[in-house]
Amino acid sequence: MMDRDTTICHCVGITYGEIVDAIKEKGAKTYEDIQEITEASTVCGGCEDDIREILDEHLS
Repeated sequence: MMDRDTTICHCVGITYGEIVDAIKEKGAKTYEDIQEITEASTVCGGCEDDIREILDEHLS
């Protein structure tokens, strides 16, 4: 598990903690939900794999 302050999306500045909060507190269940809630991975998409791994980690 990463530190909550680890930046996952460098384009938008979204952290691991913000993605986890989107999953646990805002009900994100898909990659697209994360994009909509946080705007992560909406610029270059380079963090898509990391976001999908975080989703798998927290929804499994």
